[in-house]
Amino acid sequence: MDYQDGDPSGMGKNEHRAPWGCIFAKEDKSKCKPGKIPKSDQEYFEALCLCVLQAGLSWGMIRKNWSKIKKGFYAFDITKLSKVTMSELIKRPGVYNNKKKVKAIIANANEFQKIKREFGAFPNFLISLKKLKDKEAIERLTQRFKHVGEYTGEYYLHCIGYWL
Repeated sequence: MDYQDGDPSGMGKNEHRAPWGCIFAKEDKSKCKPGKIPKSDQEYFEALCLCVLQAGLSWGMIRKNWSKIKKGFYAFDITKLSKVTMSELIKRPGVYNNKKKVKAIIANANEFQKIKREFGAFPNFLISLKKLKDKEAIERLTQRFKHVGEYTGEYYLHCIGYWL
C-alpha cells in the first residue's frame, strides 16, 4: 500500500506501525512496529519527505493533511522535484512556507537521483549501509540528505523497515 491515504498501515486502532500509525516518542520506539519496506524508490523518497516535513511539527497535523501536502509537492515525484525551484514550489497550495524544508526536499530529490545513478536503485544504497554499524548508517544518511539529523535518520530507517 502506498503512503497517499494518510494511514495505509492497515493496522488496528491499538496497533502502531511507522510511519503512519506510530504515536510514541523515540524513547518508546519498541512499542511502534517498523514500517513496511517500500516497493519503489518513489515510496522510499516519500517516506523520507514525511520524516523531513514532520520534524519539529505536529505529526498528527502533517499526517492529517498528507494528501494536500502530497499534491503540493507533485506527489513527491523525484524527477519533478529535482528540477523545480524553491520559489516555484513554495507558492503551491499544500506546501508549507518553510524555506529550509522546501529547499531540503528539492536537494534530497537531487540526492536521490544521484544515489540511483551510483547504486541503480535506492534499496541497493541501503544494502551498502548494512555493512556499517547502525550509528554509522544513520550518520551516512545525515551526510547525504538535507534536514536529516540523527533522530530523523533513525526514524526514517525505522519507517522503511530497515531493521526487519
